[in-house]
Amino acid sequence: MENVTNFDFIKAQWPQVYADCVQAEGYLITDARSACFYSRRAVEQLVRLIYDVDQLPVPYRDDLAARIKQAAFQQRVGVGIGRKLDLIRRLGNRAVHDVQPIPHNAALDVMRELHHLVVWAAFRYSTNPTAVPMGAVFDPRKMPLVGLSRRQHGFESRWGYCAQYAHRSQRPTR
Repeated sequence: MENVTNFDFIKAQWPQVYADCVQAEGYLITDARSACFYSRRAVEQLVRLIYDVDQLPVPYRDDLAARIKQAAFQQRVGVGIGRKLDLIRRLGNRAVHDVQPIPHNAALDVMRELHHLVVWAAFRYSTNPTAVPMGAVFDPRKMPLVGLSRRQHGFESRWGYCAQYAHRSQRPTR
């Protein structure tokens, strides 16, 4: 059976972004902290890609927060996308630096936002925007369960938790 993820549409175009997105997806059920960490890595790559393609000047500080908040970047992406990028940045930082647990619902929200950001970026910046699934929403059932059965992965016990949030997987607008 072919492994299908929520991010297959960027696999050929942006393999590194794809790899981090799939890692985040794979950890969503078992390790919310790692899911947020890998989501942040994917966002950092997307932001750098936008800077490169749009030839934006690097801000005074060359870090993700400064890049997201730079006025020229904000004009390119708009307020809604900028907030989503910053949300994932902050939760990713929290996942790395804080000792408090990351709630699974927060990681699920991060994955939903990451998916929307990747769809948005792929439509605007990929070489084949017609291949981007514009109406797609993040589907927790497509998460890769690498090397484990769904039972071993804890899918049954936690799926009910993720499924209760699946109805919130509406494609947010900009």
